[in-house]
Amino acid sequence: MNYECTITVLIENQPSILTRVTGLLSRRGFKIDSLAIGNTESKNISRLTLVLFGNNRIVNQITKQLYKLFHVIKIQNITNIPSIRRELLLLKILTSTTNRSEILEITTFFRAKILDFAERTITFELTGDSEKVIALEQLINQFGIIEVARTGKIALSRESLMNTQIFRNEHKLNRLKLVSSYATEDLIRSYIE
Repeated sequence: MNYECTITVLIENQPSILTRVTGLLSRRGFKIDSLAIGNTESKNISRLTLVLFGNNRIVNQITKQLYKLFHVIKIQNITNIPSIRRELLLLKILTSTTNRSEILEITTFFRAKILDFAERTITFELTGDSEKVIALEQLINQFGIIEVARTGKIALSRESLMNTQIFRNEHKLNRLKLVSSYATEDLIRSYIE
């Protein structure tokens, strides 16, 4: 079963490194849904975020292939761990005096930031997860989209104890449900303790 997988790669800043990464993945037949690269806290290192549809086997294959590149420092699969994922959308839409207040109401609801307010157009930006970006795009589409620019997804693992603890408890509960369907009560008690 395939699902959306997110991989972050710390890589040394080198000329043509992005070309080498994409070439390696395309030669092996991996289809990338989203790719974003940018500087990190260190000026010599970039963070590459890859999003693709696959499973653990495919992610493991990609990880092995990427580690063959000399300039790869660290690869992290953050698909199933608590993380913060964001996308940026820039959208220019056609407006008139009759629909302008409705458009502004929608953008306010989604916490979009107005960047340019002209007589016949409004340009704004929205930052959020993919679901939020898609929802806004679908609502605004009825007004007439002139131009759209959308970044790839970027992500970082979440370090807050609260969210990590919730994730671990949910994961343990799911495991417990699975074990309980196959095991006796004594085994379940020993697993909890």
